[in-house]
Amino acid sequence: MRSEVHTTGNRVGYRIALITLDAHAAGPCDRASSSLTAEFPGLSIEVHAAAEWGENPTSLSSAKAAILNADIIVINLLFLEEHVQAIIPQLTERRNNCDAMIGVISDASIVKLTRMGSLDMSVPQSNVMTLLKRLRGSTKPSTETGQKKMRMLRRLPKILKYIPGKAQDLRAWFMVMQYWLAGSDDNVEAMLRLLISRYCRIENWRGGNVPAPIEYPDVGIYHPDIEGCITTDIGRLPAKGKAKSTVGLLLMRSY
Repeated sequence: MRSEVHTTGNRVGYRIALITLDAHAAGPCDRASSSLTAEFPGLSIEVHAAAEWGENPTSLSSAKAAILNADIIVINLLFLEEHVQAIIPQLTERRNNCDAMIGVISDASIVKLTRMGSLDMSVPQSNVMTLLKRLRGSTKPSTETGQKKMRMLRRLPKILKYIPGKAQDLRAWFMVMQYWLAGSDDNVEAMLRLLISRYCRIENWRGGNVPAPIEYPDVGIYHPDIEGCITTDIGRLPAKGKAKSTVGLLLMRSY
């Protein structure tokens, strides 16, 4: 599949770049654009998919250029060394000159580039590293389930909400991860709103209301004709009286 760079806004004045594994975030970003650009004239949002870089050198060049010009940069789902090494020089160069750089669900070298307000993951911080190690769990098999880690991820922002000061930037980092893991249109838009409201250098764009991450079941059923579209009750699926067969698609949760 070949995707394009997705840009919103009539004139470019403030740039957000999302660097991720594939282009599935492009749809939610496009659909969020109408309300975001109405509030933030000149906002540009680009999604660059690392899965395309091997076959399309132009797409890699576009991603590098986006990084070097972006005001806020989000990097996620990058684990392959070839993807990481391809953009590390540009991320390192841009890191101290952008409003925020957020690395989540990625190789450790990407996560350590995170800089959000007072949160700098390149500097050893015992509270940050302790929380990250707890989420990661032991390297020994069967020590923690994925469900347990997800419960912890959902609890941490609620706890950190009541700790003033630097903890609020750590809370924002965990919330970005929550928004992304439950990457519906609503959550992707809320993630972008959170980053603009906290880290954008344009004063009158900051401080807006940001919805909390919408939580979805870890395992469920999606159907466009049911209320809320997602359920854990198979009985809520619409009945098709004369259907001769049923087709189901097994998808990863983020899709």
